[in-house]
Amino acid sequence: TNKAVAEKAMRGELTLGGETKDATIFFSDIRSFTALSEKLTPEEVISFLNEYTTRMVDCVIKTGGVVDKYIGDSIMAVWGAPLTSGDAAQDALNTVRASLMMRAALIIYNKERDAQGKPPIRIGCGINSGPVVAGQVGSSQKMEYTVIGDAVNFASRTESLNKPLGTDILITENTWNLIKEHVLV
Repeated sequence: TNKAVAEKAMRGELTLGGETKDATIFFSDIRSFTALSEKLTPEEVISFLNEYTTRMVDCVIKTGGVVDKYIGDSIMAVWGAPLTSGDAAQDALNTVRASLMMRAALIIYNKERDAQGKPPIRIGCGINSGPVVAGQVGSSQKMEYTVIGDAVNFASRTESLNKPLGTDILITENTWNLIKEHVLV
């Protein structure tokens, strides 16, 4: 569980049940991960994923985001629920900043990988903003804080468009409308 979420839960600041929040949702995925992982031992796959994820999650945390979950080689993160800058536009801008930081961190990581004779890593990032239902979801044995809704699904689908478009970061019009005064796209 994310440390910030755990602390809010301990203080009783997380609403039991769901609440609607305006958030910006981020998904990233490693390109050709299956082909890459097939050349590695299981131990090497885990080691690689941990190295990569540590660098990417650092970008999420530095910009005020919360990692929602890991789905294999994918990362889902959220700005605006349960942590927020207090402004939906600022949360959206922080999400875009995180993805740009990830791009820069990946350049450094790939230089290290190249020096070790390892292939470069490419990722795709998808970002969407909108209303989500946020809250504790699960069973009596295991609950986790997450966000659900059309805005989440749209972020995931946006991420998957990077591959056919040959891009690494895509934002939706919903996000762009919040931050168009601050970014060049």
